Amino acid sequence: MREKTIRTIGATVVLSGIAVVAMMQIGTGEDPSAIAFVSEDHDPASGAADIPATFEHVATTEAAPFVYRVGVLAGVTTDNFWAFYGGEASVWNAYILGPTKPALYSLDPVDGSLAPELAVSEVSPSLTSDGWRVEVPLSDSLSWSDGEPVTAHDIVFTFDTSRALGLEGSWSEAFPTTIGSMHADSDYELRIEFTERPNLGVWPYGPGLAPVMAAHIWQPLVEDVDMAELFALAGSHDVGGGPLALATIGETLVTSTANPGYPFGSVPDAVEYHIYEDEDAALFALGEGQIDSILTPNGLTEDQLKKVASNPSIVVERNPANGVRYLGFNLNREPMSDLAFRAALALLLDREGLAASISAGGSVAHSFVSNSNTRWFDPEAAGANAERYSGNLTTRLESALDGLREAGYTWSTVPAVDADGGIATGAGLKIRGLAPAPLTILTPGDAYDPTRPLYTAQIAETLGWLGFDVRPVETDFDSVVDLVFTPGEDGLLHYDMYLLGWSLGNPALPGYYRTLFSTEGLMNNTGYSSAEFAQQLEAYEGSYSFEDARQALWTMESTLSADLPYLLLYRSEITEVYRSDRIAFDFASGLGGIQGRLGGIGDVRSAS
Repeated sequence: MREKTIRTIGATVVLSGIAVVAMMQIGTGEDPSAIAFVSEDHDPASGAADIPATFEHVATTEAAPFVYRVGVLAGVTTDNFWAFYGGEASVWNAYILGPTKPALYSLDPVDGSLAPELAVSEVSPSLTSDGWRVEVPLSDSLSWSDGEPVTAHDIVFTFDTSRALGLEGSWSEAFPTTIGSMHADSDYELRIEFTERPNLGVWPYGPGLAPVMAAHIWQPLVEDVDMAELFALAGSHDVGGGPLALATIGETLVTSTANPGYPFGSVPDAVEYHIYEDEDAALFALGEGQIDSILTPNGLTEDQLKKVASNPSIVVERNPANGVRYLGFNLNREPMSDLAFRAALALLLDREGLAASISAGGSVAHSFVSNSNTRWFDPEAAGANAERYSGNLTTRLESALDGLREAGYTWSTVPAVDADGGIATGAGLKIRGLAPAPLTILTPGDAYDPTRPLYTAQIAETLGWLGFDVRPVETDFDSVVDLVFTPGEDGLLHYDMYLLGWSLGNPALPGYYRTLFSTEGLMNNTGYSSAEFAQQLEAYEGSYSFEDARQALWTMESTLSADLPYLLLYRSEITEVYRSDRIAFDFASGLGGIQGRLGGIGDVRSAS
């Protein structure tokens, strides 16, 4: 069955707790990686915890209607898809609005490859006497929810409106500046002209994944308005072109109905999004049979799962989260600025053991790309990154000490492997003749995530073996974020190290490298700067084929593994629940889980 996957989440990178919408390049950035950063730790406005009346759906067939009931922790902030895609890209908006618009291609839920939706097939750009272009034959089988056909004219209208009004947010990412023009050569023939040969991020991952708006609805409304005025318009008159059409919006319930003009597979007759104030209220409703599943970007904790553990109708799904936890270094401060310091920690910290013993269901991370992202993952290259810091403890300690000595580190008592197979702590550490000041590691406290303080304590202990005085500082999540991403009055960031996590956006075209590690990167708070990496990044973003892009990506991964602006630690799981007496999914597992597929709208079915 065709899976309808949200393009907005796909073009999103999430830092737990920060919601920043940005236009950039691929990675939760784009150009080919323009990005919208969406908070996965969003603290939604409280919604009523009572259970609203069930949505009455009138079946269009003799079969009983299938109403899929989903619990969410916030409703939509807008019913205007233009505004949602232009800057109001909260995860809750994405869950509900994402399935309402078509695109040329959707993403295959298994491997993240492109699957034709409006387009008949994948097509490659060609060089003509007039320059580079792509000619895309379209299917004539898709219609808007009011019965009007979806045509090339809708795609051209969407592009022209975006350009004419200078739409920001993900619109600018969807239509990069190297797209010169779009033309409807007929109702079902689309022609895109480029100003230069399009790289992979421009075609197909730019307009190929861009949502399409209904020209017959919006054309009269976009005349004589600017971007702000367009985003402020109500969307109640809009129509659906994806599997769903938005129907009603209330304080405790949002409903969507199936678009009869969407021909791919079978979708629910209706979807109810029940809004709860927190996961506990949603879990209670799930246990009472009032909803079928829960969508929350962080998944559920083990303590929360205990609330429904005795219910035999509730299935627990555990999937790899599309994200990574990491230790960030302030490279503008000593000794974090010393590669030898960072490498010594990478050599001595038992990341494999910690992932197994501390992170329930987690796995060690030696690259940003997950091994669950089978299309992009290169086991040989990832293995080489791991090998760089592997070996027995004696060998790793010797390597760490050799690097530190070369950088001017000395001890009165040198760290050594003791008779018990541990490390005897060094004493009298000096760096180029000076004793180092105490260091701090910022981390959210146990109430936020009990795993992170445990990792932080082990990192502090490991650096203590080398003679450093390292002090974990546990505080609330927002304070960590403020301290490590907001410069002081002097323009500098005042932290040593910190432990946070990123959700990594579109697995079909990883786009976070520029955002996080280029010198102008929006979220480059470490101060990392590398001419070698910059060249590799240009090669990646300039790739014209998947094969070239994949090779360039792993060249960057190798450089980042060696340079260590971050020390990657582990990947977590996302834990979700649903009622097996009510629903089933065609795809039992996958990167990002059910919420990563917007609730599995394209592959959920009635269990009856």
